[in-house]
Amino acid sequence: MNPVAARRGVVWSAHGVGVGGAGCLSWAFSVPGFAVLIAMAAVAILGVAVVLWTVGAQLSHSAGRTWPWWLPLAPAMAVVMLVLLVTGVPLRARWALSRDAFEAVVAELPERSPATGFDPVPVPTTVGSYRITRAYLVSGGVVFYEENGAFFDDAGFAYLPDGPTPSLGNGSFESPVFRPLGGGWYRWTASW
Repeated sequence: MNPVAARRGVVWSAHGVGVGGAGCLSWAFSVPGFAVLIAMAAVAILGVAVVLWTVGAQLSHSAGRTWPWWLPLAPAMAVVMLVLLVTGVPLRARWALSRDAFEAVVAELPERSPATGFDPVPVPTTVGSYRITRAYLVSGGVVFYEENGAFFDDAGFAYLPDGPTPSLGNGSFESPVFRPLGGGWYRWTASW
């Protein structure tokens, strides 16, 4: 095989694998907590991309090209990905695409009586692009449990127009942490 073609193949493979790993990592952080197994797979995929990128850089260097145009591309992609993860863009983007579906489900739920605690309600198993395992009417709103939200902990979304109340923490729903998504919606995680 032609060395130039081999080098190009390694370089394009590195960037393609890197984009695939970044996509997996984005998906892992697009849930209320983060999907640990998907994140671990993404890190492994990104590790392969780093190895391919390093091999491509070495092949370019041995061919006499000390600063090929593509060399800063992968580190720049890594910086952009890090900024997206730190600022929560994957979750906010996926939530924006799913919010209307959640609002439609909430609109169909029965009215809640303030005297009861966690009342289970039937909801679709998929709402927007999220898999929902169960939902409860609670004081002031509804709480959805998301399937991949957090590894050993619980996580999901909540519609609480008046905000979360201390009554949401109990024996089966310990230490909930609510983070606002806007319009009375929250993402939550609860560790036990």
